[in-house]
Amino acid sequence: MYIGRAVDTIVHDHHAVQIAICFEDKIEMILTDLTINEKSIIIDSDVPHECRTRDNNFLLINIDPECKIGKGLRKVYLTGNKTARLPEKLVEQLLEDFIPMFLGEPNMDCIFKITFKFLQKLSQADVKEELDDRIVKVLQVLNKPGNSALKVKDLAETVYLSPSRLIHLFTTEVGIPIRKYILWARLLISLQHILNANDITEAALVGGFSDAPHFNRTFKRMFGLNPTLLFNNSQFIQAYV
Repeated sequence: MYIGRAVDTIVHDHHAVQIAICFEDKIEMILTDLTINEKSIIIDSDVPHECRTRDNNFLLINIDPECKIGKGLRKVYLTGNKTARLPEKLVEQLLEDFIPMFLGEPNMDCIFKITFKFLQKLSQADVKEELDDRIVKVLQVLNKPGNSALKVKDLAETVYLSPSRLIHLFTTEVGIPIRKYILWARLLISLQHILNANDITEAALVGGFSDAPHFNRTFKRMFGLNPTLLFNNSQFIQAYV
């Protein structure tokens, strides 16, 4: 979750379902086949896009599509669609709660509770569809706080599958290749370390990247901008597991 001065991005795609809500004006979202101008928007995972934000303040939420809320959001808004506009009344209520805190001293706990309640309403989070137990275990291993980067071979051994079988099963269940998800998990590990220690070089190594430039290039390819630019323009960034 990011709150702060908006910055334009280059074309990028990431595994998260993304929600963008502008506090003042509309956001221009450019996809390969259309351009959308909305105050609030949701974009499906792995959809290439770029953003024109006109230097406004905005809220950006990236949500794991495998979690209950992520599944609910995709079912409600993104079945057959790459993107959708969010319900105006729910967005207005969120901004009424958000903006006073944004203008004052941000309270992380209050911000999280308000945002989580908003996401629950949006997602109608009562999704029953279950992943294969072996894939659930792999996701738990990859998203475990403090976990170091793992290889497909290591993950396959934890669930007693061959690497080739795990690659096929993961793509079928999750919807993207496992190596791309591992990269996503490594970025989140590094991001959490930056938030805790504010050291990009150390965070890059913790996430399994060779050095800070390697992390920066991967982050920019995934999110469309340099991580330093993102942190310099933010009033609030937080990652939740």
